[in-house]
Amino acid sequence: MLYLDFKTIGSKIKERRVSLGLTQDFVATKLNVNPSHISNIEGGRANPSLTALINIANVLHCSVDYFIGDEYTFHLSDAPSSDLDEQIQKKLNYCSNEKKERILKMIDLL
Repeated sequence: MLYLDFKTIGSKIKERRVSLGLTQDFVATKLNVNPSHISNIEGGRANPSLTALINIANVLHCSVDYFIGDEYTFHLSDAPSSDLDEQIQKKLNYCSNEKKERILKMIDLL
């Protein structure tokens, strides 16, 4: 990978924003930027800085990894054996509360 896929990153930002029921205007106000800048980021027409991604993640209550996780070429399955509980916990860190509740129900069914 030579470059980040900002179009995909922007799509994930939009997906998260919409899932929370937030408008571009709301996010822009929280970040003190023009709403058109948020639109450009979501559309892949503007490349947000790391600082901007962190600020967006904070407003959208998620980690930066939620947006850029697919950019990694390293996969956890390629790592030397590690504790299974630790691997599960790491993955749970990036789930929404709704997903965590569904996972908990599935575990209870096992």
